[in-house]
Order: sequence, then structure tokens, then C-alpha cells
Amino acid sequence: MKKIVALATAILFCAALALAADAPKGKIKVANFGGKEATTFNHDTHTKGTKCVDCHHKADSKDFKCSGCHNDADKMKDAAHKKEVGKCYGCHNKNSATVVKELKCADCHAG
Repeated sequence: MKKIVALATAILFCAALALAADAPKGKIKVANFGGKEATTFNHDTHTKGTKCVDCHHKADSKDFKCSGCHNDADKMKDAAHKKEVGKCYGCHNKNSATVVKELKCADCHAG
């Protein structure tokens, strides 16, 4: 019985890996509903040591686009910039306790 349970668990684990969505390669445009230019985001430079749910907190819905829920200027700005909640803030704002690489507005919002 233990062998059957172990085999079933292994099969389910492999199936889950096969069905898992791969992050897009290269840069993608991130929706912007405000006055600044839309940003580009490169998953390749952000996925080392992180899980999808670290940023896509509603990943179980399979809606990976920020604009799926954050669909106006204020919501989108908060999703990225709000102190200690915004997904960009934590790693890129000089005032964050967890800053990894400080970025200025123009680093992401060209133009």
C-alpha cells in the first residue's frame, strides 16, 4: 500500500510540474493606467529564488496579469509602489527594509 501511495504521489507531482506555467521569456509590457509610460518587466531577472505567488498573489486564479485586478491608475500604482505592499517597492525603493537594487522612476518609466 505504501508503494502505491508513493507512486501516486510521484505521478501527481510530475503532472503538476508539467502543467505549471512557465514565466514569459524576455521583456513584457506592464499595463499602465496613469500618466507615466508603461513599464517593461523581465521575468528572467526576477525569478531566481522567488515563486510565482511571491508577486502573483492570486496565482491560483490563473490570472497572472496585474491589470486583471489592478485595473485603474491608483490600484496599479499601489500594486507596484505602495510602501511595504507594492511588489516593486520591497526590492527597489531606497526606503524599504528589503531593498536589493534601488531604482529611480525613469529606470522603469522611460519617456
